[in-house]
Amino acid sequence: MRITHVSDTYLPLLGGIEAQVSRLAGQQAAAGHEVEVITTTPATPGAHGVSTTVRDGVTVHRIAARVPGGWPIHPRSTAHVTARLRAAIARGERPDVVHLHMGVLAPTAQAALRPVTRLGLPAVLTVHSVWGAAWRLFAAADAVGRWSRLPVRWSAVSELTAEPLRRLVGPGAGGGVADVAILPNGLDLDAWRVPRTERAARPEGSAVHVVSAARFAPRKRMLPLLTAAADAVSRLPAGALFVTLAGDGPERAAARRFVAEHGLRDVVSLPGRLTGTELKRLYARADVFAAPAVAEAFGLAALEAQAAGLTVVTRAGSGVAERVVDGATGLVVPDNAALTAALVRLATEPDLLDGLLARAATPPSGVAWPEVLATTEQAYEEAAALALPSRRP
Repeated sequence: MRITHVSDTYLPLLGGIEAQVSRLAGQQAAAGHEVEVITTTPATPGAHGVSTTVRDGVTVHRIAARVPGGWPIHPRSTAHVTARLRAAIARGERPDVVHLHMGVLAPTAQAALRPVTRLGLPAVLTVHSVWGAAWRLFAAADAVGRWSRLPVRWSAVSELTAEPLRRLVGPGAGGGVADVAILPNGLDLDAWRVPRTERAARPEGSAVHVVSAARFAPRKRMLPLLTAAADAVSRLPAGALFVTLAGDGPERAAARRFVAEHGLRDVVSLPGRLTGTELKRLYARADVFAAPAVAEAFGLAALEAQAAGLTVVTRAGSGVAERVVDGATGLVVPDNAALTAALVRLATEPDLLDGLLARAATPPSGVAWPEVLATTEQAYEEAAALALPSRRP
């Protein structure tokens, strides 16, 4: 199968979309498909122009422009995408599917929808981000361009991200809920399964070890998590709780100040951004992964922790909460006060924590790569059935 991915953002940028698209493309190439990625993300900061590279079997075409602020935007990206697809068709290398990936800022993916369908190519669009108030902007754009009426197989990475898309694309067959496929992020579950280090043998001591890994930015809510952890520590005996918050970002300096001002250096660690190997080592000596963000589309970091055998505490209404059964596979909390209470419970109720950890030994279903590839290929087949017959060769 020839697969073309269109994604405004891609490696070397780091985020959920970038990680998922690159991993999906790599898995598809490893499965024997011909895979290419078209992106407006430059290979290095400040780079511009058109370039093509091949890595791990995936051909990456970059259409980069010098844009103030370094945003991965190109004023003529749609023309480049269309020209590349036309050239492939002319060479007899017609893509079997064009998979477009959309966040909140994705002008290339959105603008390319109509040209792709006019070429008669099967198209799948996946929403990777929580739109929030931006939904109104997409609705306004759709009122003019009516892109939601195009023959596209609509999809999203979670129910949270699917809900606004369903409102846009309208009722499905028979007037029911619009059919938006759920194409979750995939993970090599075996690679993230790590041997557990018992508390007595950990450098953090015998405390219940709570960890998180995210960018220190407002949307990720790492500072509110730090506040909740501090409140929990104040209610617990000395040595009952230890917290490690991994990651970097604009709010990390404020987090360091908070730790210093509240005398938390002995119970809170801020190691900065960790590699995958370093995260695995951290998770091997941890018990709980805290996912405090509400506007979390999927939560790949939380999934990695779940695969490593940690139980999860997360906010209700997030993409992470869709994978957690409250009281059985983790704890789902409604607000910051409840987050603090949950941390206290986990540190003082050993039977609760042990039960959650025992059930965490079984990773979530539907997210291993063989399952994700099968679900994605099903969406590709459905997209092929939607493609305009009059435009097919």
